[in-house]
Amino acid sequence: MQTLLRTFWFAVFTLSEYLRSGRIVIELAATAAAYYLFFRRWTLPMTPDYFFSTVGLFTLGLTVYTGSTILALGDRPQGYVTLARRLGRGPYLIGLYLSVLVVSWGVYGIICLLIALTNPVSGLDIVGWMLGTLPLLLNLAMLAALLTLLTPIVLPAPWRLAVLALVALAFSGNLIGGSTMSSLPEPVALALDVLRTVLSTPLLPAFTGFAISVSRDYSGASAVVPVAQLFLVIGLLSLAVYSFAQRELLFSA
Repeated sequence: MQTLLRTFWFAVFTLSEYLRSGRIVIELAATAAAYYLFFRRWTLPMTPDYFFSTVGLFTLGLTVYTGSTILALGDRPQGYVTLARRLGRGPYLIGLYLSVLVVSWGVYGIICLLIALTNPVSGLDIVGWMLGTLPLLLNLAMLAALLTLLTPIVLPAPWRLAVLALVALAFSGNLIGGSTMSSLPEPVALALDVLRTVLSTPLLPAFTGFAISVSRDYSGASAVVPVAQLFLVIGLLSLAVYSFAQRELLFSA
């Protein structure tokens, strides 16, 4: 219980520091611009598909900025003081992660509130909103967990590059077309195809979750996708905490 309380209060402290520093202005300005450009200027009510696809992409992009900024706050010499006060490495990292999550989810909540008050989505009731929101928020949680894993205090540069290379290889299906694959030697093309299939498997919950958020269709196997998203979040965070616990603390100046 003490560990949970320390984690909670450290997350609150990190959020207060983020707000006090004024960095939150970037998120607020981006949210206002996105609301005006993508949601407010419609002369007809928005469709649910448009709303969830657009807000999903926007919040994912903003989470990259928010995660990078907040996690950079944790990569400072002042972190030694916090860790020395019996917080521990795991709660320290989870506290940073929760701060990212609160800001990302908060931005989504602000957009939803503005749209509900000024330009409600056509045919979207509270149940449909909840069905579309759940996988969207879990995708934001997965992205924040991946950013936590890739922060410099968790993984050294070679490992970060290796993880990014694997992610790029998983996405290479959209970059390396059939003509390019056919020009490669058959063993190389086969090995690349197998690697892409294996590496893209962990990304399926994210892609499927985005599709479910847009369609709000949980029929068949789609009902277990949020569970898979949650397990992927837990897996990424567990790997981040384990890696952080194993390496020597070297905060940036």
